[in-house]
Amino acid sequence: MKIEKLITNMLLLQSTKVITLEPKINRPPIIAFAGTQNYRDIIMYDIDIRRKFWPTENKKRNEGGDVHRGFARRTSYLMEEIKNFTEMYDNFVIGGHSLGGSCAILCASSLKNKNKTIKAVYTFGVPKLATTKFRSYYMNQELWDITTNYITPNDVVVNLPIKYKSVGNDIVLDFESLNGILSHDLTIYNELI
Repeated sequence: MKIEKLITNMLLLQSTKVITLEPKINRPPIIAFAGTQNYRDIIMYDIDIRRKFWPTENKKRNEGGDVHRGFARRTSYLMEEIKNFTEMYDNFVIGGHSLGGSCAILCASSLKNKNKTIKAVYTFGVPKLATTKFRSYYMNQELWDITTNYITPNDVVVNLPIKYKSVGNDIVLDFESLNGILSHDLTIYNELI
């Protein structure tokens, strides 16, 4: 099974905001972030589009850049929940859908900043989240080329919010629906990869 398919299956089968999977022979440790799950997530994370410096611990050195504040806040909160896991392991594969895709990208940057190795980042329907400065920082961290964003042509979320830019390499999946909400559904992404 492709690791991307494993991540989408994990997200479809669990209702938690972040899922970890311990490594096995031939499989690295995996972190998977779920997308928006309720109205609280919308209010707390999705619509707070103000800027926040990331990684936060680098602000005094000005090494990083501004990102979507709500996404950064959720990532910080969830990274605290999985702190023991991220301290115990290395060589991570990180993934997420929608808001969770943004968390995956920010988590990768934060872990890399802490001298952890990132094997790959896979997102599905990830919204825009970064300024040009953060994008440059992410490239300098050598994360850009290992970040794959799966998107469908009419996914409404991948073009929002318009004040930010995307991070990583996009792969457009062949999906013909004009329905932007259906085009964003994780079940559709799971079928297409």
